[in-house]
Amino acid sequence: MGRDAVAASGKLQTMLAHKTTVTVREDHQVVVRLPDDFPAGEAEVIVMPRPTTTSPHEAAAEFDRLLASLPAAPVVALDSLDRGELYR
Repeated sequence: MGRDAVAASGKLQTMLAHKTTVTVREDHQVVVRLPDDFPAGEAEVIVMPRPTTTSPHEAAAEFDRLLASLPAAPVVALDSLDRGELYR
């Protein structure tokens, strides 16, 4: 459990957080058991799926596809540039 002090409207408040891994059941329900010292009352819950694991080969192939989808960079001859423009 992490505890952080946060200033809100001039008062010092303690924020409590509890991070755990859960399994989402086939019926789309989750059961969470909190530590005994976690305060009773309303709480906010955020559920995020774990990212799928990708092999290094698959990740490299995905990156190559991304690069191939980008437009080509323009080619400009250096002698065609007016360096005086840089110093104005």
